[in-house]
Amino acid sequence: MKCNVKRWLKDYHNVLLVGIILFALILRLYYFSKTLSQPLWWDEAEYMSMARAWAYGLEYTFIPVRPVLLSLITAFFFKISSTEFLARFFMLILSLATIPGMYCLGKEFYNEKVGLISSFLVSVFWLGLFFSFRLLVDLPSLTFFIFSTLFFYRYIKYDSKKALYIGSVIIALGVLFRLSTGIFLICFLFYLLFTQKLRFIKKKEFWISGLIFILILSPYLIWGYMQFDGFVIKQAMDWNAPKDNSIGNVWWNASSYFRLFPIYLSWPLLLVFIIGLLLYYKVLVGVDVIIKGKGGELNKELFLILLFLLPIIFTSMSFYHHIENRYIITAFPAVFIIAANVLIKFYDSMKKQKILAAILIIVFLGYVAHFQMTTTNNSINSKIDSYGMVRFAGQWIDQNMDKSVVIVTKSWPQMTYYSNRKILSIPDDKNEFLQQLDGVDNVYLFLSSFEPHEQWTIQYPQEANLSIVQIFFLDAQKTKPGAIIYNMSETHLSGTYNMSSPSQSSL
Repeated sequence: MKCNVKRWLKDYHNVLLVGIILFALILRLYYFSKTLSQPLWWDEAEYMSMARAWAYGLEYTFIPVRPVLLSLITAFFFKISSTEFLARFFMLILSLATIPGMYCLGKEFYNEKVGLISSFLVSVFWLGLFFSFRLLVDLPSLTFFIFSTLFFYRYIKYDSKKALYIGSVIIALGVLFRLSTGIFLICFLFYLLFTQKLRFIKKKEFWISGLIFILILSPYLIWGYMQFDGFVIKQAMDWNAPKDNSIGNVWWNASSYFRLFPIYLSWPLLLVFIIGLLLYYKVLVGVDVIIKGKGGELNKELFLILLFLLPIIFTSMSFYHHIENRYIITAFPAVFIIAANVLIKFYDSMKKQKILAAILIIVFLGYVAHFQMTTTNNSINSKIDSYGMVRFAGQWIDQNMDKSVVIVTKSWPQMTYYSNRKILSIPDDKNEFLQQLDGVDNVYLFLSSFEPHEQWTIQYPQEANLSIVQIFFLDAQKTKPGAIIYNMSETHLSGTYNMSSPSQSSL
């Protein structure tokens, strides 16, 4: 064993990879300690409430748009510890796994040097880092996307059926974390159609691979049918699907993402990536060669282009004029490999000035790392306390109010998680709001400045002459209310505050 490790470390590429992993670990441990107690966002609270529903029987209404694997794993963690520590540490491990994953992927596509640069870029990538410390499914999706690509490409490169089957397991697990991870299968299908037409259908390994994929998903599909009385993936796709799925809508979303690329990458790295895309021009002019099965290197470049473009295109088709940075996170492994390949081509072209080329690349990567880490730091620091007031209010309810109370709020996922009480969501329509409360006893209304409210909702406490139970202020001087709990029932909590209602406009 020791001999194998020594032999492995004799390769300087492996030594550099270890150095990148250690650097990434230190960076992640720093932010892990910093964000360990940060409040949950809306989506985070949904996944964690699902976990508590399974672990402790918390009353929670499941919705089809939320896949289950993160919550199932977290439910197991909650059985060990009621804190979020293990779930957050699990995310850190998945984040760290992207580094060796990217190294192996870059190495398979090109060489060890491309792998090293790719792994370094993903280690400092601010989107990946930021979502490494949020209990969301986007970082797991990135991790499983990288490893799925790695094993499917090994099948392409070496005709390894074993790699194909392993890849099928990984992509199935990735889909159970986040359904859109399955966009990789669309990329792979397009690649096969270009390079093999429909000949791949006759290959037995693809049918076995598909069976593996379906078998892994089948417990989720059965549960979803029983839970939602239908095909859960179809229902999930319909949840946020735009009513107008026109070309104009797709173009608006996609162009919005592309305009943000300087923020994602920095201008120098974006320029290198664009150069890399331009170097792939032969893919466009050589499509007929690819279709004839004589693409060679063009096949590899086609696959990378598909891995970059299709996650953005299909994400742009899934929402109506709504973009979020995390939705296209799986497009970036291809970006890093393409950019890394340009840098190594530059290095190889400097035959008589290798040292100078190496220094320039190191300086370039240093600048990119500084940009990425600065953006990471700013993003995490600016959002580390967001929804803190909602968490504090939920914990106050949990500690001070009877278990039988019902809370009506717009912040229903967070309030469900933190208060451990029955939660009703405030609908947009006032009549619907009043109807859902008909016959419900011991009801309290929670309003906060952290969620958008209809105007009638803000005016309702004053119109109904509701008494205030508790006010949570944004400032130490207690002049800026951030959240208020109102009593909507006749049964009042002992020790309620006898305060006049603050200006409703403050909410």
